Amino acid sequence: MIEFPESLVEDLAPFADLGTEPPRATQNEDGIVIRLVRNGTEFTLRFATDGRIVEQSELGERLHLSFRALLASASFTDLGRWADSQQAFLRSRVQAETIPIVGAISGNGGECTVQHFDDYLDDCWRDRPQPRSVIAVIDGPAGIGKTGLIRSLAFKRAESYRRTQRPLILHVESRGRMLQNITDLMAFSLQTLKIFVTYDQIPVLVRHGLVTLVVDGFDELGDPSGYELAWAQVNELVQSARGGGTLIFAGRETFINRDRILKAIPAIDLSVDRLEDFSLTGVSPAIARDWLHTQGWTGENLDSEAVRPLFEEGSYALRPFFLSELARPGVQQQVAAGEVEELLSFLIAAMVEREAGKFGGDVDAVTTSAQRTQFISRLMEEVARDLAENQAGAIQVETLSWLVEAVCDEFLPKEVTGILKNRAGVIAFLTDDDRRGYRKFIHEYVYNYYLSKSFISSVIDGELTKYIRRNIFGVDFLECFSEVCRNLSQENVDALVKSALNMISTAGDHDRARGNLAAMVISACSAVTPTAIPVIADVSVEEAYVAETMSEIILKNVFIGQMHARSADFRNVKFEGDCSISTLIADDGTVPAIKIPMPAVLALPDKTLRKPEDVLEWFNGQAWTFDADDQFSIDDLLSKLEPFNLLARIVRHKGFWLKDCEERTARRILDDPNWELVKQLLDEHNLLTMRLDVQASGGSAPFYHVKNKAALRDLKHPPKEVWPFLQKLLSESLRIFREDK
Repeated sequence: MIEFPESLVEDLAPFADLGTEPPRATQNEDGIVIRLVRNGTEFTLRFATDGRIVEQSELGERLHLSFRALLASASFTDLGRWADSQQAFLRSRVQAETIPIVGAISGNGGECTVQHFDDYLDDCWRDRPQPRSVIAVIDGPAGIGKTGLIRSLAFKRAESYRRTQRPLILHVESRGRMLQNITDLMAFSLQTLKIFVTYDQIPVLVRHGLVTLVVDGFDELGDPSGYELAWAQVNELVQSARGGGTLIFAGRETFINRDRILKAIPAIDLSVDRLEDFSLTGVSPAIARDWLHTQGWTGENLDSEAVRPLFEEGSYALRPFFLSELARPGVQQQVAAGEVEELLSFLIAAMVEREAGKFGGDVDAVTTSAQRTQFISRLMEEVARDLAENQAGAIQVETLSWLVEAVCDEFLPKEVTGILKNRAGVIAFLTDDDRRGYRKFIHEYVYNYYLSKSFISSVIDGELTKYIRRNIFGVDFLECFSEVCRNLSQENVDALVKSALNMISTAGDHDRARGNLAAMVISACSAVTPTAIPVIADVSVEEAYVAETMSEIILKNVFIGQMHARSADFRNVKFEGDCSISTLIADDGTVPAIKIPMPAVLALPDKTLRKPEDVLEWFNGQAWTFDADDQFSIDDLLSKLEPFNLLARIVRHKGFWLKDCEERTARRILDDPNWELVKQLLDEHNLLTMRLDVQASGGSAPFYHVKNKAALRDLKHPPKEVWPFLQKLLSESLRIFREDK
């Protein structure tokens, strides 16, 4: 008589019909017999001592070589049909994503493709003791290709399923709601594939290595108290998958990482479980240029002075989303003409301009180009707001029509409303959702851009919207928000900050409004300078984003859960009273505030520090700059030697070009009295690209681009290629300092 596995009945229970008796098991000398009713048919399963299973029903008798084979069979989950449905569903999506996706697998070094990642996961799964879970993390910034990687992996597995028998992928995506149940998302994904598998069967299939569950956009799964609920659900998933399961989590690199996964998911036991990560790196400059060439870009434009700096390491243009947008018709001419300053705003403006010309003669006859452009922007703002208010990822076509009417009533003739309703559904900013009759933004970047514009308008008007009161704004939104603020007039900057500070002081603590508004003000100060110094007091901020050279701001009794400060100079942030930072995300280019509260956790690109003495050692080391005859502290170097202070602002300026015209943020640099000296030295050391742009008035304006900004931000251990420049700048700065004294 064989030993009866107690889990056998539990594994089969989700496959029994509702309203019928649960599976019943009996045992005899020949093995185990289990009976259940499935799809209206009574099944008898005989488990022999050699592991084989005989399935008997009115449909006949079938032999299965293992329990995994039984679960995969047509009588149960019919994984062959799953594979066929998934191929059909993903084929057009994967074929449209022709940009190569590359990354690095933990501990292996070098770049790896989707195929390498697939093979590596399979090796991890096969080389395992039992019971065990394999946890894989896919991390990277927004637009880097995480969703594209998952789709490609799912398609490969489905396409080759009958040959390789590798576990199929269930791709679970956040649908825009903050308070979520992962099982709801699993059910939606299964419904989309139109297969007869239910969400409660998925843990069984994962546990037996038949399905790999992928949670995409995990950093978006939160609740009003933070991310506790989402982590708890994942912990339960890991426990239920233990046996032979693989789980993959994808999210931004500052949220999903090995250290945080181990801390937040206690169910992971590294003595048996395996934890791996696949960090997406974006494409190389050479691959980006070659790909654009296949999309119609000319060699002349790719090699022009205006375009070459676009493909430096670390550029947003190397992320698949931006690269695909650069391939749209007409964009290369605008880029080659030097019109790019900030990439996202440029690409969206180019799209709006194209869409404004597609409404047809009837609309063109009674509207101006400016009105059509305004209509598109206002409509997209309203769509973004509707999605945020309803915590949804897509909008119904009927709702979109109502929004068109509302926007038309503001400033367009009523006779064009019907035409615009028909046209709204095919505006390039929106695409079909997986649900019939729904539309969604083509990318999270575009959604965040228009939500930022909607937020700014609402706050300036004194409106405390529902989504400000209850949503969680992550770093991807905050980064986009700061870029949108860059294009505001000084009048609007001051109005935005003043209104936000008023709301912070009057709103209650019963929702997320005060924290979100505080995060917005901090983020705005990364890109703009309010006339009056903002003071934020007695508030808790879930996530804060600082970048570039922060303008002055005072934080009193402020708690920050996670502060993103990679390569940021935030000496102008004044911490007063009882302030605290739970986690600081930094790198060698970070210049922290002088009296910053020591964070409990310091997350660096290559390690995470938790011991107070280790965190303090990093801060002490960060306070001193590169070795010279007289070693300088960072504070002395940047506060007393003005040319270095200017350099720090230049290499943190996110604008693609410094334009010698009326652009406000560039003027803060170009009007500095030390600009000519710094420019001369940058040029002498081949660190500056300069071009002339012919103006409509007949004159010309110089455009400047500083090369190798990342190296110049690191004043602690600068790479040797920029050392001669820094030494020369130091000697000239000291000369000026001594002369002034």
